Amino acid sequence: MKSAVIQCPYCGALNETLIDCSVEPPEEYVEDCEVCCGPMVLRVLSVVEEVPVVEVRRENE
Repeated sequence: MKSAVIQCPYCGALNETLIDCSVEPPEEYVEDCEVCCGPMVLRVLSVVEEVPVVEVRRENE
């Protein structure tokens, strides 16, 4: 598990999340923003030198 900082597409707040780097990308899941509770879709595109590359979007996009 690696920590990643993501930005909420609803309120712009920075959130810290844990990414399971043992799962083969691409992986997609929904996580709620810690500030506004908006549902964010996180897509792990790749893991480069144990650093996850994450794309974040609104759930309804």
